Amino acid sequence: MKCGVSQFSSELVDSIRECGGVFEVSPSCTVLLPKAFGFCIGVNRAVTMLNNVVTGLDEKRPIWLLGAMIHNPAVNEAFAKAGVQVSTNAEEVFDKASPHDIFVIPAFGLPLEQDRRLRKFVAEDGRIVDATCPFVGRVWMEAKQGGERGNAVIIHGKYGHQETYGIWSRAVSSAPACVLLSTVEEARRFAVDCHSLADERLFNAEKLARCDWTLLNQTTMLSTETAEIAEILQTAAWHRGKVNMAGTLCTATRERQAAAQELCTKGCDVIIVLGGTDSSNTTQLYRKAVERLGKERCFFVQSEQDLQTESVRHFQPFEQRWQSTSNEPILKAKRIGVLTGASCPDSELERLLRRLKELITIQR
Repeated sequence: MKCGVSQFSSELVDSIRECGGVFEVSPSCTVLLPKAFGFCIGVNRAVTMLNNVVTGLDEKRPIWLLGAMIHNPAVNEAFAKAGVQVSTNAEEVFDKASPHDIFVIPAFGLPLEQDRRLRKFVAEDGRIVDATCPFVGRVWMEAKQGGERGNAVIIHGKYGHQETYGIWSRAVSSAPACVLLSTVEEARRFAVDCHSLADERLFNAEKLARCDWTLLNQTTMLSTETAEIAEILQTAAWHRGKVNMAGTLCTATRERQAAAQELCTKGCDVIIVLGGTDSSNTTQLYRKAVERLGKERCFFVQSEQDLQTESVRHFQPFEQRWQSTSNEPILKAKRIGVLTGASCPDSELERLLRRLKELITIQR
């Protein structure tokens, strides 16, 4: 099975963009889309690079993808069906793969030691396709430069995220000390006592008081929260150095967060957030929606199949659980806002819109 980038596009969604992001579901219901949505530059680049490998091979060599290409199940499943072997276990790859195979580094990049090991493992006639997002590479550079200046590196990032692993691994390779903060509340506790964090969030904690700090962030975190954390870090009385903030939030993330915030002010009755539940950037859009409309009017779904005849199956990222509730708020809405993360393809959005139209037409 071949996998083409075009399968992730949508003529319907393109036409909605041209019409200002407005889609009439029924005479009494309109869907509103934000000014910025869909694949960002980094995701589009990564998906295109992998697609070129899949469609351009004249020989049958195994293709190994070292982790999810992006955090969207539909995209990863499409490549898996096209024959790409997606593995989240590095040891499995090195045990099963041949040095003569093709290895693809996902958009999030790889932890430093795994990256180095891969480059030593691959033979001359093997191939490495590095699809790391350039914005992620910029964060790595800031971590390296901060460490080389003798600064401790403070990371605002999601614990356990692929991208965060990559940043952390590079920070600890050069910086005298490192810290991972996932929330504003963690930053507040840290500013009072650095040992309030779990040990796995700290590297050489005993050196933190004497170093200047460089604050940087995983590219998909809320920009407002990173700025708030910077202010909180300035209040740490036990710290005797300076706090420097690196501008590492990517442009696409800022644009999508601003567009989501604007959409939420347009009188929507409900907001549907579409994307992978493990997607950091999509989760931030859901948080923006909840801040404005409340949890009862916001629904985080992974595909159109979550919109059922009488209920909606939606994800609660704060509790990390799925739940099913009545879809009545959606079916009775006059204005529905739909937000999609930077890793959500237009093809998935089209399926959601058609499902909404089907359900609301039946209801009304």
